[in-house]
Amino acid sequence: MNKKKVALVFSGGGSRGAYQCGVWQALYEMGIKVDMVVGTSVGSINGAMCAQGDLELANQLWRELETDMLFDVEKEAGYVDFSKEFIRKGGAGTSGLQKRLKKYVDEDKIRNSEIDYGLVVVEFPQMQAHYLWKDEIESGLLHDYITASCSAFPALHSHEIKGKSYIDGGYGDVLPISMARERGADSIIAVYLEAAGIRRSSLEKRADEDLTVIMPRWDLGNFLVFDTNKARRLLRLGYLDAMKEFGVLDGNLYGFPKGSWDKRTIYRAEMAGKFFALDPTILYRPEYFIEVLGDKVHSMRANVDRLKSFANINSLKALKSFPIQELSSSSVRGLLVLNIIDSFKEKGPDSIYATSKAMRLIGDEIKAARFIMKEVLKNE
Repeated sequence: MNKKKVALVFSGGGSRGAYQCGVWQALYEMGIKVDMVVGTSVGSINGAMCAQGDLELANQLWRELETDMLFDVEKEAGYVDFSKEFIRKGGAGTSGLQKRLKKYVDEDKIRNSEIDYGLVVVEFPQMQAHYLWKDEIESGLLHDYITASCSAFPALHSHEIKGKSYIDGGYGDVLPISMARERGADSIIAVYLEAAGIRRSSLEKRADEDLTVIMPRWDLGNFLVFDTNKARRLLRLGYLDAMKEFGVLDGNLYGFPKGSWDKRTIYRAEMAGKFFALDPTILYRPEYFIEVLGDKVHSMRANVDRLKSFANINSLKALKSFPIQELSSSSVRGLLVLNIIDSFKEKGPDSIYATSKAMRLIGDEIKAARFIMKEVLKNE
């Protein structure tokens, strides 16, 4: 049999791109080699790093990026700051981005690489999408086209190349699976960050291809804000999600070693973990998951007990010691799960939560409660 031609497709997504680098790390460790990589916007940066074959350098890049290192804005800038730049200057500049591309992206290595590379830019104001492969980009202009693909107008300036203005490739195709298909790929791994933009390619698998779509299970945050702590989290989430997608790990929201629990138990465990805000970047052994979940449950329970006694607080000293911030940030659904547990313990099968109607309305909370009763509170 002929060897399959494997393509890696990276969508746009700004600072969420660290997630894609985590996916790449997992693919590397699984020994999955790609023949071509295409990307839009931040995906064009990750794609370029992949084409030049330098995973370690890509990780280094993501671990040092801050918003003001890339764009001409103040440190810790947000949507409002970018809006101000658009009003004042027609968008923020990208001098920092261009500087880092020249530092990290080696055009010669990419052109000489066995891995094919492509990206998407959109000509402005015509709004015409251009799907370009490295052999179609004039020598010396690769950094410019990557910058253009990342120019998220109106937050950022358009980028001029040889007298023409270009803006973010997401205005043309935020997830350019079609590029890989037209180049002859028959096995495609697409990493979709659910970013703003036009998605022209279907995520449905064709009969003649092997398509794997990897998408984040958790919110990846503001795509314009680059932060080293956020990047470390996203790198880890991308890594774990890829490992789960390819069956190396079990789980959906959380990662577990293979064979930890059956699918039904994993679902219940994950609902409990979600409602009690367990960290999704950790690879959990079942025993450790139950231990961490138990700590969260007991902590919330204690706060609920203290909340019940709030009316009896009659001194400033007692008031200062009350965990107001913890209570205000507690998951409402976690509190509901505790209520369900108490109801089951008190009324058993006569509990209102034991009805089919309750299961239809709040089935996930009930499943989480049953998991906690069985695994965390079994000795109570």
